[in-house]
Amino acid sequence: MKQGANKKKVAVYTATGCRTCEHAMVDLHYEVNPLTHWAEVVFWPYLLGSAWEDLNGEGRVDVCFFAGAVQTADDQAAAVRLRDKSQILVAVGACAAFGGLPGLANLSPAGPEPEAAPEPSPEMPPLPPLLPKVLALGSVVPVDYVVPGCPPTPPLLWAAFQAVAGLGTAPARLGYAASRLPGPVAEALAAGLLPPRGSVFAGDKAVCASCSRVKEEKLFRRVLRPYQAYEESGRCLLEQGLICQGVATREGCGGLCTAVGVPCRGCFGKPPAIVDPGAKMVAAISSTIDSSDAEEIACLAEDFVDLAGTFYRYLLPSQCLLMATPMTVGKHEDHNP
Repeated sequence: MKQGANKKKVAVYTATGCRTCEHAMVDLHYEVNPLTHWAEVVFWPYLLGSAWEDLNGEGRVDVCFFAGAVQTADDQAAAVRLRDKSQILVAVGACAAFGGLPGLANLSPAGPEPEAAPEPSPEMPPLPPLLPKVLALGSVVPVDYVVPGCPPTPPLLWAAFQAVAGLGTAPARLGYAASRLPGPVAEALAAGLLPPRGSVFAGDKAVCASCSRVKEEKLFRRVLRPYQAYEESGRCLLEQGLICQGVATREGCGGLCTAVGVPCRGCFGKPPAIVDPGAKMVAAISSTIDSSDAEEIACLAEDFVDLAGTFYRYLLPSQCLLMATPMTVGKHEDHNP
């Protein structure tokens, strides 16, 4: 690819979210310099102070990295506008991919409306109206690729940048990321080709497949909260009574949390083979309870706190079968990079 006028035009935007995904992009550090050789960021409100008017004279953007859930009317308008403006739209992070933590507001029967909004003033413009429920990006507009995580790990994020924004360049530093990606994605990336539309930049198996902890006899005897004491033996956290969701979560992180004794919380979404991650967790725990006494099992069940908020912490709007809104991932036809 020639530099200069032939650079890819890149946009970055966050809707409702904590902006940690944008920080993860900045945390690419030394990778940012080679990125500038073949891509130019033309729209990034958070980092560059870009305004919507900045997109008017740019024609279409080659790639847009969209983070954050869609919770307000402004979020929805931004998603529609950036989809229309971008040849490739990438959902970055758990909020854009699945609805994320903001999506837990959907558990409220009254919806996510606040109790009271402050009165608008010249210093504080009126807040955008909230949608009836929080949505993942793919429930609003078609999404071409997904980079999951809260936030995505730098290697996977860099792999996505190279694959969709640096098409035609020689990929570099793929040793870690390639082992975490599905075969077709890794092969396309190594060949400098666009991965299959709808690809997820993460693995195909569960986190347990790459977790370094020792799996012995999975017998669930007690329920512990993450702040409570547990054996520092390197043994499987689920076997120790911690609600670790590695069995129902897509791999790609390399088991970073579980390696330091932190239970997996599911921020990469579900593996392709699992239909509903919450149902998988219920099955995994109930089938390994170390008791056949009904009263003892009932007492153990009472120790579980907020099952919906635990099993669907990042996934409620899109991967809970009872509450999911249809997604349109990988079905957008109007782009020709």
